[in-house]
Amino acid sequence: MNPYTYIIKHKPTGKLYYGYRGANKVEAQEDLWKNYFTSSKKVKELIEQDGADSFDFEIRKVFETQEQASDWERKALRRLKVLYNDKWLNQNIAGHVVQTEESRRKISERFKGIPLTEEHKRKVSEAQKGKPKKSKVYQSKEYRENMSRLKSGKLNGRYGLEVSEETRNKISQANKGRPAHNKGKPMSEEQKEKLRQHRKNHSISEETRRKMSEAAKRRKISPETRKKMGLAQRGKIVPKTKCPHCQKEVANNTYFRWHGDNCKEKR
Repeated sequence: MNPYTYIIKHKPTGKLYYGYRGANKVEAQEDLWKNYFTSSKKVKELIEQDGADSFDFEIRKVFETQEQASDWERKALRRLKVLYNDKWLNQNIAGHVVQTEESRRKISERFKGIPLTEEHKRKVSEAQKGKPKKSKVYQSKEYRENMSRLKSGKLNGRYGLEVSEETRNKISQANKGRPAHNKGKPMSEEQKEKLRQHRKNHSISEETRRKMSEAAKRRKISPETRKKMGLAQRGKIVPKTKCPHCQKEVANNTYFRWHGDNCKEKR
């Protein structure tokens, strides 16, 4: 018989489940909620708890082949973002599962403190040998522009979601002590020129500079903070660049902002 997709709703909670059926031996109308009650463990638990009558069900689309029904279900689940919304009872999409905080904690505790064996490291190394680090397709300008367009604004999966303070702290702790990805890698002349043009097109107005200066003057730094800042910078060699307009040697991290093409003397 023809496979089909369906949706069911648990009336007491309003939660939904979307799926497909491909092994039916009778028509969809005679199969769903008569012979077949989904393969979801959560749905089966709710049936045991509240009974099958606690669900509404609807056949959404009938297909010629199982592959068509499976592909449609996968696209629909991704479009509905079922793994990121509590109103859905679906727990995976084509085998992809979003882990809960509890499952992450258990996995972390299970492997915490267990070092990788030399044999394990060797196998991982051999498995990665010869693999391209990044396909040339992903490096093309056209691909990056298309992905930027498809992932911008409301099309982004995390559009409108706020990162909690707890998550921010976890990210901060995880990145502490890690060197920056571009540390020790000098910028090409092309990159430098792009950066110059970007800063030139987004230069700060005189009014904004004045406000920033006044705000900095009002900001008070405690003696303890000053001491920590001094100790952190002690012994460091700060790379400097000479501005061709005002002839001042300034740190590289401020050169492109206040000097070079943005220097007051040039204006």
